[in-house]
Amino acid sequence: MKRKFINLVLLAATAFGAGSCLGDMDIEQKSKITATNMWLDEDDALGAMNGLYHQLRAAFQTAIIYWGDYRAGTFADGAGGSGSCKKMFNNVLDSSETKGTNWASSYTAINDANLIIKHVPGISFSNETNKNLVLANAYFVRAYIYFNIARVWGDAPLLLSGFESSDADLQPFREDEELIYAQVAQDIESALGLMPESAADCTIGTRSAVQMLKADYNLWLYQTREGGDTALTAADEALAEVFKDGRLQLLGSYADVFDITKKNNAEIILTLHLGQGEFEGGFASTYLLPQTRFHSAAEHIETHVKLMTSDDQRFIFSPSLVELMYRDERDTRTKVSYGDWTDADEGYRYTWVNKFAGLWEDNKRYFISDIPLYRYAEALLFKAEIENEKGNTPTALEYLNRVAKRAYGVENYYTTTDYYDFKEALMTEYLKEFAGEGKSWWNYIRLGLAFTKIESLRGRQNETNILLWPIANACMSENPNIRQTVGYK
Repeated sequence: MKRKFINLVLLAATAFGAGSCLGDMDIEQKSKITATNMWLDEDDALGAMNGLYHQLRAAFQTAIIYWGDYRAGTFADGAGGSGSCKKMFNNVLDSSETKGTNWASSYTAINDANLIIKHVPGISFSNETNKNLVLANAYFVRAYIYFNIARVWGDAPLLLSGFESSDADLQPFREDEELIYAQVAQDIESALGLMPESAADCTIGTRSAVQMLKADYNLWLYQTREGGDTALTAADEALAEVFKDGRLQLLGSYADVFDITKKNNAEIILTLHLGQGEFEGGFASTYLLPQTRFHSAAEHIETHVKLMTSDDQRFIFSPSLVELMYRDERDTRTKVSYGDWTDADEGYRYTWVNKFAGLWEDNKRYFISDIPLYRYAEALLFKAEIENEKGNTPTALEYLNRVAKRAYGVENYYTTTDYYDFKEALMTEYLKEFAGEGKSWWNYIRLGLAFTKIESLRGRQNETNILLWPIANACMSENPNIRQTVGYK
């Protein structure tokens, strides 16, 4: 008798609990969701989209930082670190690693999207625009997740049908990664074909969010998968559509982008929404210092509350990233991203990641800083990257320097017109602009700098699939058809 791959496909109802912020939409979900009462009307469909984003947050709130930063040499153990991520930091992963290697929650979200695609076309809506919005978001989220699955694991199961029950006898094989990438492209176009122009909530998909994914995807194809000029052109055209969106702009202050009182600002294209009493957490709870670590807690409690949390500090920016951030004292991003304070009386130096500190209220820390997935600054740097690849380095400098001007307060901060020097400058800005946002690993790989700039990867370019991830033992034990990523034990 076959064993059930329960970790891959879970009961759809588990994903349709708490909701995400959906702007002006008033969604009242049914108290119990089953295959018979879930897909009856428009409210069910909107509730399903709401649940889809809840599951996306659950799947990506920590995975995004594991996949996007912890292997890139940008993080190290904090003051209370236990070495729990040493394998990631040193790029010596194996199947015993549990962080970032289990794809179950990602496939749960994919199943939620599949169910929407399966059932919503048969539901009558009072407004066809809302129907298109729900379907477009299902295709968009599925594309976003499969894009990440392909980059993380390469070959993977490709599931396109929704299952309502965990009793489904499902034991898929890993499909060739080319099929995964092809599905991403198809889903992006399906999302664009349906997404209403009026969609404007950055906590769910919009046309600009889909275009950012399209640019990201095609840049990845061009730089890492021999996508050629076709992919580069597609990325450029997608960004052109983003730049047409009058709601978006580069904010004048970097600090304002992450200000807890200025959520969903004009720089945010897509974000994972976290809310007090609704959905709290993310990776930032391990970045601050608990009050118990203060040598003079009572004396400094009011002036340094941003350090304070009930959790211990497990992770901090690596010395190499800190050195880079402090290299130019004019850089206004440093103090937003990183905290550094020495108690002169005690002679003790405190450091912490400052960017996603959340809210300190009533002597309690609420981790409700949203996690941005795409920002306007990234669109500008993507454009700079594209222009440099096209041989238009002077034009590339214009886009790079728009981001640099906000950071350093000077015009024409970068002046090089050499292709390779520009890539170095671009990588520097990616690291500093998106410190702690789960981007550095992908940028290193895409720019071809992973084996020269990441200390733990130098000289290892011939190791099989070293840039991919192993599969957790739990995934393989639940499904004997799943084989470990080649090159890993």
